[in-house]
Amino acid sequence: MARPLKTIVIGTSLTEASDGVVRTGAALARATGALPWLIHVYPPVAMDPMGPTGMDAQWMVEQVGCLRELITEQARRTGLAALPGFSPDHVELVLGSPHRQIIDLARRVHAGLVVLGAAESHGVLGSTADRVIRKAPCPVLAVRSAEAFPPRRVEIPVDLSPLAAHALRQGLGFLAEIGVPAAQTEVLFVLNPFEVGGSLHFSPEQIQRFAGEELELFLAANSPAAGRPKVQIRTGYPREEILTALEETGADLAVLGTHGRSGFERLMIGSVASGVLRGAGCNLLVVPPPASYPIDHPVAHPAAEDSAAESREALTGADWSYVSDETPVAAGQR
Repeated sequence: MARPLKTIVIGTSLTEASDGVVRTGAALARATGALPWLIHVYPPVAMDPMGPTGMDAQWMVEQVGCLRELITEQARRTGLAALPGFSPDHVELVLGSPHRQIIDLARRVHAGLVVLGAAESHGVLGSTADRVIRKAPCPVLAVRSAEAFPPRRVEIPVDLSPLAAHALRQGLGFLAEIGVPAAQTEVLFVLNPFEVGGSLHFSPEQIQRFAGEELELFLAANSPAAGRPKVQIRTGYPREEILTALEETGADLAVLGTHGRSGFERLMIGSVASGVLRGAGCNLLVVPPPASYPIDHPVAHPAAEDSAAESREALTGADWSYVSDETPVAAGQR
């Protein structure tokens, strides 16, 4: 399972809405014993929207002093300042690009989680949250509702891939640390309509049964034997089905894995994950691939490809691409 959470980075905009984000981060730190860091990043334009053009040193000192008072007061009223181990040394007030400074702090303090606001409107992911999710070295909790923490209903969509296995383990480990029982968690697998209706050898009922068996194998390999989460299998297009499931179950939290990195940033987080991030109205825990995962190194040799497939199956306990161990349905009896 996931490593115990030791350090949390909390991003704040110092607005009234961001109080909920900081309270969520404080609640996480309290529940896990992790050390919290609080950061506010202010761009140059925020320092002088209508004031003097010279931006003399004394004026800058005064503006930073005002921001320091605001962030200190926010830490006090949200309960963050009262946590054991927290001190003014764990408050960062930085000039620069918000997503870059948040990611830099997360790397410097070896954060196990970044907590920030998703956006202040339903179905919209803020630009800072989007950029942090794409580049963060650790999971990111994007908070839409502080009232929904700790979560009572959790949805974890999976596609039975190694990256989904990693996200599932990380998500279950996170939930265990904050005391959310497995009974409140559901693992969701969405079958594409073409998988169900397009097979020449198997009936839709057989495909559904295969999917259930593979999902159980997947859970057996990637979740604790005691207190295993519930499962649901749906048929449809993944993004739409995941969003529908979140609405129908009234999920407070969705756990999502992202795709690989490319170059200097994770350019593609996956079209399904991206659509869910933008369409979901609940809080989101977004888990990046493990740093050692060989995503940018395509397999070139058939033997190596077979080895990679075996490694994948060993990692996940399931391989949805192979279901030929069942007698095909007879022609004309579908």
